[in-house]
Amino acid sequence: MDHTPERKRRDRALRERAGGQGGYFTSAQARACGYSADEMADAVVAGAWLQSDPGLFRLTTWRTGDFDEVARCCVRLDGAVVSHQSAAELHGLGHLHPSFLHVTAPDDGHARLDRVAVHHCDLAAGDTEHAGAFLITTPLRTVLDLADGGVSQWVLDEVVGDALAIDRLDREELEVGSDRCPTRVRQRVRRALSAWA
Repeated sequence: MDHTPERKRRDRALRERAGGQGGYFTSAQARACGYSADEMADAVVAGAWLQSDPGLFRLTTWRTGDFDEVARCCVRLDGAVVSHQSAAELHGLGHLHPSFLHVTAPDDGHARLDRVAVHHCDLAAGDTEHAGAFLITTPLRTVLDLADGGVSQWVLDEVVGDALAIDRLDREELEVGSDRCPTRVRQRVRRALSAWA
């Protein structure tokens, strides 16, 4: 077994990367950590890595969890962020029960996955938070995305009401956040706030 400092650095870098992604990582991420194609193949043959999809791996030592499929999809879609209806559901806002996993990715060059709705937008660092194995839009960004999307006003009212009730957002934060949005979004958020006056 190779215990050189470079090998240890490379292994640590990969574990850190995979650690924030539910144990998953792409071949591009492994290459960025210093692994060659032959070393990746050797890791799979040796049983250190599982190959779950072409170009997508998981550390075999990683424990399975409830959100493994979400983490796998986010990594496979090159760092997509859980958003919209799925983010609301995970934040405990409303009762949307989405039929698809909703994620946001910066461009449309991603693979198509069954039961995954991909929205395209460049998210700022302040628009996301870490949920263990993946990133998720913040409650504020989630409300703004839903207000801009196709959910009914009644659903938006419920999401905003829950966010206020469980202290995930306050009125001022919603008002200030929506001030930077198009008029339609701002009006929908204000209507939702007025429903809980």
